[in-house]
Amino acid sequence: MKFPNISNRFDAEDIRKLREYNSLRHSKMTHKEILEDIRQGAESFMSEFSNCR
Repeated sequence: MKFPNISNRFDAEDIRKLREYNSLRHSKMTHKEILEDIRQGAESFMSEFSNCR
């Protein structure tokens, strides 16, 4: 599955698409790989969030 097409509205449908995408990706990973993937995503988000001040 390729990365889902997210709308500019970022509504409930977009969140559903992202959850489905991540669920399929994570089904092929170990627990350790999933945690590392989440950690990397959180670091990326936090660095973007901290630049919004």
